[in-house]
Amino acid sequence: MRKIITDNYKSIVKRGLINSDTTLKDFIIKIEEELDELWQHYNLTETLDPYELADIILVCLNTAEHFNIDIEHILKEKITINQKRND
Repeated sequence: MRKIITDNYKSIVKRGLINSDTTLKDFIIKIEEELDELWQHYNLTETLDPYELADIILVCLNTAEHFNIDIEHILKEKITINQKRND
């Protein structure tokens, strides 16, 4: 997963879409845009577009990477929290 995160982040930085001035608000707006694209596809076809879903996930991973969040660690912790809710 680390390679996916790093490779994607570097490619988006290289394209100039993320830089040192990119804010959390910028990432949230991008997540909303990607979610809207997923929603539009669903409204037109009543199917899930896996590429649109991937776009949302990749933007979320870029957000974590940009703000130095160890998202792999956080995901594992969150899974543990969710599992305890089922007990």
